Amino acid sequence: MHPLPFPAGKPDAYIRLRGEPPFNPARHLALQKPARALSLQDLGYDKKTIAQSPSPVAITEPFRIFSEEGLAVARDVAAQMKSNRNEAAGTGKNRLGSYIRGAGYRSQFIRDFCECPQLLDFLSAIVAAPLASHTVPAVACGINYAPEDVSRAVDTWHVDSVSFDAVILLTDPATFRGGEFQYFRGTKEEGESLLGARAEEGAGGELPQERVISAVFPAAGYGFLQQGNMVFHRACRLLQRAERTTMIPSFVALDAARDKTNVRAMSRWNDPGILCELARHEAWIARERLRKLTEDIPLSASPAQIAEAAEDAVAGLHNFAGELRRKG
Repeated sequence: MHPLPFPAGKPDAYIRLRGEPPFNPARHLALQKPARALSLQDLGYDKKTIAQSPSPVAITEPFRIFSEEGLAVARDVAAQMKSNRNEAAGTGKNRLGSYIRGAGYRSQFIRDFCECPQLLDFLSAIVAAPLASHTVPAVACGINYAPEDVSRAVDTWHVDSVSFDAVILLTDPATFRGGEFQYFRGTKEEGESLLGARAEEGAGGELPQERVISAVFPAAGYGFLQQGNMVFHRACRLLQRAERTTMIPSFVALDAARDKTNVRAMSRWNDPGILCELARHEAWIARERLRKLTEDIPLSASPAQIAEAAEDAVAGLHNFAGELRRKG
């Protein structure tokens, strides 16, 4: 399956940075394998659910991603983009305290980082599944900043709308108190039941502390990789005002039948250009499923089997078109 190229243009709302240094993996990456990872089975998922997922890996321990030079550039880029945050509902002041999406539209350095073959090969090996930078540019990379109001969580309990994402800490963890990244050692269905809320929408409240794990970042420039739509997680509130910045690149599974991008949830967001991005994503999925259909369908298939296979191949695109018509 071939990755979907980044769109040629950009929505006007995104201000492109100027004068960035070019991304150079030899200078800006310092990839080190994670010491440990939890599996979906460790979180309590059953065999059927695991078989339908693109990878058995749930979440890794933090591992080094950026070199010192790469970290300095990423931190500077994130600071420059902060003034171009989109504060509209769905992209700014909602579940999160302060953040941006679409960082690849704004920063060529970030876009090249997310599409770096060395990075993608490295992450693909960790989860034993081929990955690509996410096909929806709004979520291909985001930046989370600390909220101005320290009584607010950086992010409440939730699952993500993508198959995989990395959370990379750009701030020295010794410079702030609180703000821990935590995840639930359980399934998202358990988390939803305990908190009484849909996981994609986020929820306050507390989960059983004996089943909550805090990720420990040794330093800035470290991050972890997770199957974001399967891991119930949050970023706690800070105990005092401080800088706390994370970069979150997202990835699709190149096995189209297993990718878990939640297009329906994203279609409710109002990021600039998001509906066109989702249409491109669904067309990409349909194209790959149709290609697979041409290779795999047996000549002995019955009319009903052929029809079902053809309908399955384009179901996502057809359903998304229906969502758009309902929007008017």
